[in-house]
This record gives sequence, structure tokens and C-alpha cells, in this order.
Amino acid sequence: MRQLLTSAIALSALSIAGCANQPSGTDLSESDQAALDVRKKEVLGALSAYGGVYDVSDAAMQTAVLSEDGKPVGLLAYESPVDAVKAGDMAAFIASVKTNSSKDGELTPFGSVVLSIDDAAGGDPATALETLQPALDSSDMTIMGGFLKAWYLAMEGDFNAAVDAHREVGSRLPGLTGDLSLAALLEVAGREEEALAVYSAITPTEIEAPEHEFDPQTLLYSHVKLVIARQAILLRRLGRLDEAKALYTRLAEAEPEQRASYAAAINQLDTGRGLDDDAPDVNTAFARSLSDYSLSLSYQRLIRSAFVGERIRGFDDTKSAFDQLALLIDPDNEDLRLAVIGEFYDETMFEAAAHVAQAAPERTAGLQLAIAQSQVRLGHTEKARTALDKAISLAEDDEELGTYSTAMMIYALLDDQKKATEIAELMPDLAETDAEKASAHGSSSAIYSQFGEFEQALYHAREARALDDTHDRRMALANALADANEIDEALRLIRTEALARPNDPYMLNTLGYFLVEHTDNYTEAYRVLARANSLAPADPYISDSFGWARFKLGDLEGARRYIEQSREELAPNIHWEIEDHLGDIYWHLGDKDAAREAWQNALDDYPSDDKRAAIRDKLDNGIQGPPPEKKPLPDVSLGDEGEVRRQDI
Repeated sequence: MRQLLTSAIALSALSIAGCANQPSGTDLSESDQAALDVRKKEVLGALSAYGGVYDVSDAAMQTAVLSEDGKPVGLLAYESPVDAVKAGDMAAFIASVKTNSSKDGELTPFGSVVLSIDDAAGGDPATALETLQPALDSSDMTIMGGFLKAWYLAMEGDFNAAVDAHREVGSRLPGLTGDLSLAALLEVAGREEEALAVYSAITPTEIEAPEHEFDPQTLLYSHVKLVIARQAILLRRLGRLDEAKALYTRLAEAEPEQRASYAAAINQLDTGRGLDDDAPDVNTAFARSLSDYSLSLSYQRLIRSAFVGERIRGFDDTKSAFDQLALLIDPDNEDLRLAVIGEFYDETMFEAAAHVAQAAPERTAGLQLAIAQSQVRLGHTEKARTALDKAISLAEDDEELGTYSTAMMIYALLDDQKKATEIAELMPDLAETDAEKASAHGSSSAIYSQFGEFEQALYHAREARALDDTHDRRMALANALADANEIDEALRLIRTEALARPNDPYMLNTLGYFLVEHTDNYTEAYRVLARANSLAPADPYISDSFGWARFKLGDLEGARRYIEQSREELAPNIHWEIEDHLGDIYWHLGDKDAAREAWQNALDDYPSDDKRAAIRDKLDNGIQGPPPEKKPLPDVSLGDEGEVRRQDI
């Protein structure tokens, strides 16, 4: 792509030179001269973009990645437009689209979509509508074109025409996008009752919660909760608080284990604590709807892949591009900005994560925490501490608990035990509801465990469970019990959970891995983990556990195969435990260099203090003694469709 772009510059420059050197006696018609003037302007614009000056909206320019001299890095800093997206540089992305989106002198449909959004971000919806025309005229982009047309009309204040335009394409939009976008459009048009009718129509009469994380019902349930959250906020704004709270009561009835969390949501509706009471303006609603659209496209992509037996991995550049374009429309949308940052962070794109946070028009506690977390992973500890100090100073009263909780975790990454544990003691006192207090105790437990203070960790884990007796709290308590050497109590708790969730792959994984790590019952562990792996064969953590059970039974090659699969599935991220396991396997297979590389990877991924000491010892001294004795792998029998029989637990 770089060669193609460079060639385009060269050809354009030659074109200008050729025109400039024409004999003075050559006469051009007015139309030819006008066309030449337009072409010169296009070429000069393209050349300036390659040098870092972009003809884009001010909102887009705010996202430009700058060089050391404070100027935009220019298009040649990127191999392709996708690389600009991956850097969080929408200015370069849009400039690249503008430079390369003409075909036979006409704007391509995709180019018209991107450039029209930039026009809208620049506050010119009338021009955006004109720019959008190629998309509206195409067969491939007409649905998205119709969606954007509706919102551009709304930005012009013509809400009736906007609603009519939206209804022309709404039924063909992916997932719930059509309904959610229409409800948002009706709300900003002042037609709240119609918006509520849309929300009610897509809220199921009977709400069914998923049994576990791998339940196919999970995706639908997440959509239901999203619809209810938006509906409840609108009802509260209209003064219909009882109806808003009744929606969360229905969720609590569908998911009784989460009653404390839903009680906290109802309390939030009552008090307004942490809620934005202002009605959304057109830009806010448009940006949220555009982000909903990109999420639905991403879901469709995942579902199509699942149907053909593929698993999509890696960065979803299409989703990120549209989310970042949505941020141009509403740069103050912190929730959306944090979501974009989170996706970069998850793909280890820490520079881009920090850049998107720093490009926000306003400093907030949440964004400063995002900067701090990214700077830790980049190895810039002083920058991380500076951002942490800013976050704590910026936190408003209703943000204190969340700010301190995240700051505590970042201090742990910085290996600052004093700061982290000071906050751990403070946390429960900042909480108000039972759900908040349970969350505070749970976070504090994790911090004490990280630093090897297992009795304190166990105390906070017990408090968390007492306040919010959910599956997750019980599993966190089991971990704390094991760390405190209360193995029997922990195992009883885990077996009880497994009996209640016999076909939850993660629950089976928890039981199997606990047996591997804390008992010598490797036969049972192997059988339980084989079932977990059959239910979720692509999950990296389950593959690691199953591989480690094989290692304990002396099957080094089988262990290597499964745990290398875990590493590949998790890439570009790493997990210290997977790397530690691989180090042990490589050592016993005779590959000492690979073993030390894996152990170093493990040390770099923030293991707890006690684990860090053990890994460092192996890195320095290797492993003394032979590998586990090789034993026959146990027979594994699965019930119908792979289900686990309760009597087997």
C-alpha cells in the first residue's frame, strides 16, 4: 500500500508539472481549464495530506497522531488506512479515504459514508447529505446510507423527515439497531411516548437469564438488559420512577442471584447517583446509534463465522473505525471512548489506547485511569503515576469508589504494595449499597492475594460473599480459601457449585484445575477437564488446564500441544500461568532456551508475589529432578451430547 500511495504522489506531481510546462500557445476550453483547476486542487490536497496537513473536520484533527515537532505524522506514517485506525488517528484515516475513494472521478459508496460522517462532525449536515448520495444510490451501502440520512436530517432539525427516512430502512438494519436507533431518534425529537413504545415492543414478556457464560442465551440477555437500561433512564426522566424500577425488578426475578446488583440499580434510579439526568441531544443520540450499528455488524460477523466452524480472532478494525467515527460526532461521549480504549488495550495496542484517551476534549478521572493503565504496560511508570494522581484529584463524589478501585489495581501493577493496600482498607467505607460493598471487599481481597497477604484476602472474600452471595463471589472465596491453605473447605464449595452447574465449562474447569493444583487426584481432574474441553474446545484457559492435567500424568507432548494452543488462542495477550506451564514443559523436553523465554514472559505479566518468587527461581536455577511419571491417560465417557452426569462430580 505504501508503494501504491507513493506512486500516486509521483504521478500526480508529474501531472501538475506536465500542465505547467504546456506551450503558452496551447488554448484550453473553459470546461477543460475548470477540470484542470479541480484536478490541481485535488493533487495539492493529496500532497499536503501526505505531508501531514489534512483537509478534515476539526473534530477529526483533534485525533491526529503528532510527531515530535508537534505536527501530524502524515499518511506515509501508515502502511494502509487500517493502520491509521489502529493508531486512533481518524484524521489520517479520513484523509486517506478522501485521497483514495474516487473511481472514475466519482466518490465510492464507502468513501461517501466516511466523508459524510466527517462533514456531520464538522457541523455541516447539509453537506453531509450531499456527500452521502453515492451510498444512497448504491446497492451495497443503501441501508447504511438510509440510516445516516435519517440522522443528518435530524441534525438539521427536520425530525419528521428524519423519522420517515429511518423507517424506510429500519427493518433491514442489523440486530436491534433499527429499533434502538428509532427510539433514540424519537426521543430527541420530543416524541418520548413513541420511543417508549418502541422499547416496550422489544422487551420480552418473559425474561430468561442464561445458565452460564457459554449459554447461547447470553447474547440475547445482554440485549434485553441494554434495552431495559435505556428504557428505565427515559422513564425516570419523564418522572415515571415506579415503572423504571419495575423493569429492574423483572431482571432480578429472572436472575435472583444478582438481586444485590439489581437492588443497587434501583437505588441508583431512586437517588440519581452516578446517572446523567440530561436528555441526550441529537449528536449524542446519533453517536450512540452509530456505535450500536457497528456492534451489530460485529455480532453478525461472529455468528456467521460460528456457523461455518471458524473462530474470528484479532482486532475488529471495521467496528473500531465506526466507533471512532462516532466519537467525532460526540467527542464528549466518555462511555464510548472508554469502550474504544478497552478494545485497543485488549489487543495490546497500548500506544493507541493512551492516544485515544489523551485526545478527549476534557480530562476525567476515568480517562486518566485509562492513560495510567496503558502507560504501565508501556513501561512508563512515572507517566502512569502522574495520570493516577490526576485521576484521584478529578474524581467526583459518585466516582470515588470506581476510581479508587481501578487505581488500587494499577498500583498493584506498579508493585506499589503500600499504596495498593492503603486503598484496599479504604474501599469498603466508600461503598453505599450491598452490591458496592461486596465489590469493594472483592477488589480488596484480590489485592491482598496479589501481595501474599492471604488471611486478609480471605477475610475480604468472606465479607463479599456475605453481602452478595453469587456464583462469582463463591468462586472468589474458594480461591482465597485455597491460598490460605483451607483446601477441604474450598473443595466442598467448588463441588457444590459444580453440582448446580454440571454443564458450565468454566465451572468444570475450576473444579478440574483445583484438583490438579491442590490434590493428587489427577484421574478425576483429567476426566472433568476433558468434559470442559469438549464443551469449549477453543477456550484458552480450559485448554491450559487440560494440558496441565496431562503434564501431571506425564504426557509431556500432549501437555505441550494443548498449552501451546492456549498461548495461540490468547495472542497477542499472554497469561503468566500459561507461560509458566510452558516453561516447565519445555525444560523437561530439553529445550532450556524456550523454557527460560516462557518463564521471563510469565514474570513480565504480573504474577502474585509468591508465584513470582518461584518463577524467578526457575529462571535462575532451572528445575531440579525428573518430570512427572508417565501414566496411562484415564478413559473419558461423556453422556448424551457431551453432558456431564451429576453422579460423576
